[in-house]
Amino acid sequence: MSEIGTFILDFQTTDFGSDEKIANDFIAGLQSACQLENQYALDPPMERAGWAFAKLFFAGQFVERIYSVNSYEIDRSKGKKFEDKFINWLASQLKNRGCTAQIKAAPEMKQF
Repeated sequence: MSEIGTFILDFQTTDFGSDEKIANDFIAGLQSACQLENQYALDPPMERAGWAFAKLFFAGQFVERIYSVNSYEIDRSKGKKFEDKFINWLASQLKNRGCTAQIKAAPEMKQF
């Protein structure tokens, strides 16, 4: 696998407070398990028409470590490209914990 760059994801929800807590708790747990610090960020949201739109950033090194621990599950996720599989795996993990946010690759990420 070639070196992975920063993942930039759109995090869209109608319940930012609750979904932010679920996402931060899960991702912080992954980060701790990978023995890393400061490898992700969830920006404050812009709010429009009842929706909150935020950016979620993952450092490439963090994505690589998450993959090394969860490769079987990630490889079995929906998608043709690694990025799609990883994002679908992450969305599924958050949904299983009660997060209602929609997560997808941000247009900025697709430019790389």
